[in-house]
Amino acid sequence: MKNTIILLAAAVVAGCLFRADAQNTPAFEVASVRLADPGGRAFGPPVRTSPDTLTIRGLSLRNCIQMAWQMNPTQVSAPDWMNDVRLDIVAKSSGPVEEKQLYVMLQGLLARRLSLKVHMEKKETSVYALTLAKDGPKFTKSTTDGPPEMTKDKDGVAIGKHLTMSDFAAQLAQPFGRPVVDSTGLTGRYDLRMDVMSSVGAEMAAATAEGRQLNQMDVVGVMIRALQEQLGLKVEARKDSIDFLVVDHAEKTPTDN
Repeated sequence: MKNTIILLAAAVVAGCLFRADAQNTPAFEVASVRLADPGGRAFGPPVRTSPDTLTIRGLSLRNCIQMAWQMNPTQVSAPDWMNDVRLDIVAKSSGPVEEKQLYVMLQGLLARRLSLKVHMEKKETSVYALTLAKDGPKFTKSTTDGPPEMTKDKDGVAIGKHLTMSDFAAQLAQPFGRPVVDSTGLTGRYDLRMDVMSSVGAEMAAATAEGRQLNQMDVVGVMIRALQEQLGLKVEARKDSIDFLVVDHAEKTPTDN
């Protein structure tokens, strides 16, 4: 449960066809792309970044694609076999760049080494819309500059800094199990805190007393209540037309480094 709030920065990708390659995407100066050892064990986080380096250990090809385009998992359409192809990548730029630029450069790297081709298409689907509750937001505008960031403290409290509402909505997609769109009308960047773990713990204790187990919808219900009570945000189920990233082709084995 403590991993239900994760950082997946929202990205709006326009256009119909994306073929990341050396001609239209910034490239790393040097990069190693290899299949991960299926018997190996990765220690530490699977993705690490520094101002000039992107390191990936044992991440599935599907997750690499999702990360490269900064899309929600629910908005990526890819063959099932891409979950089984796991990659080790170490890529260095010629100088310091922003983290989001490293991910754009990863698009081109995947195109060159795995012949990746993707396109975007609009689909109508069930979504959750993030809206303002009657009394308005219960969080403040950021007073400092910096990239969007979400962390957790030792008690599992989610702490967001410099987030747009689109950023925050994107982070809710995985635990909610469907895309979440920003319909708040708020245009700034904000700092916020949300304690979901205490509510989940209370719900879990109640479920145990009743002889049942929590399911995903129970957790979603807890999160929806926490959003309204702690942040002044409501969640509405609706249909909407949103962008999906569709994988057209990729090889299972990267070309030589």
